[in-house]
Amino acid sequence: MGLAGLARLHRLFAAYKPPGLKWKHLRDTVELQLLKGLSAGKRPASEHRVRFLLGPVEGSEEKELTLTATSVPTLIDRPLVRGPAFTSLKIGMGHRLAAQAPGVLVLGMGRRRRLLTDMYNAHLTKDYTVHGLLGKGTDDFCEDGRLVEKTTYVVKNPPANAGDTGSSPGLGKSHMPRSN
Repeated sequence: MGLAGLARLHRLFAAYKPPGLKWKHLRDTVELQLLKGLSAGKRPASEHRVRFLLGPVEGSEEKELTLTATSVPTLIDRPLVRGPAFTSLKIGMGHRLAAQAPGVLVLGMGRRRRLLTDMYNAHLTKDYTVHGLLGKGTDDFCEDGRLVEKTTYVVKNPPANAGDTGSSPGLGKSHMPRSN
């Protein structure tokens, strides 16, 4: 990919974060994979230097030494000597999600990281879907947390549209806790 590929990566990305994965791990994984792709690009051919090597004169039985001009490659351009071509990228996060929350994260790379601040300040609407059990409370508000509170509820007067998920039962006596 090389430098030309790096210039093409100044963009905004959308990445899906599954539940159980931390947002920082997702960002670090994206950065690592992009660095591998950039560093795997073809490097320019290594330079050759002219070195004068001391050696015996060919065809002579005497112990004379002579200087011979030889072209040798430089080792400074070797990947094992120099290391990876790219070692870090600047990747910003548009927002963060909890480890148990799945969702789409917006990543900004390079010069496009500035757009993330504009997106944050625009107060775009967010859509949340909440799943939960009524009457149970945990220490960390997650479904697999330690149970700290349990309450039972009795529906006295169910509303006519009890099957409709788009409406709330109201503030009347429809959902009142049972008295002991």
